[in-house]
Amino acid sequence: QVANMYAVANSLYNVLMKRNTVTVAFVIAGALAGERFIDYTFDGIWSSKNQGKLYQHLEGTVIGGPKEEE
Repeated sequence: QVANMYAVANSLYNVLMKRNTVTVAFVIAGALAGERFIDYTFDGIWSSKNQGKLYQHLEGTVIGGPKEEE
């Protein structure tokens, strides 16, 4: 079992860490994907906690309602 874990770790090293360009690309791609995930997650949490208080929820009701014709 330890030998199997060593083989997996060795394979990951050969794929991701052996060349500097691949490592840098992996880190940048991970940062971008992580930022996207964090952004969408916390935007969803913020929106659900502030339901009815944000502009997007009030648009067309209190703020920017239908224009009255003169």
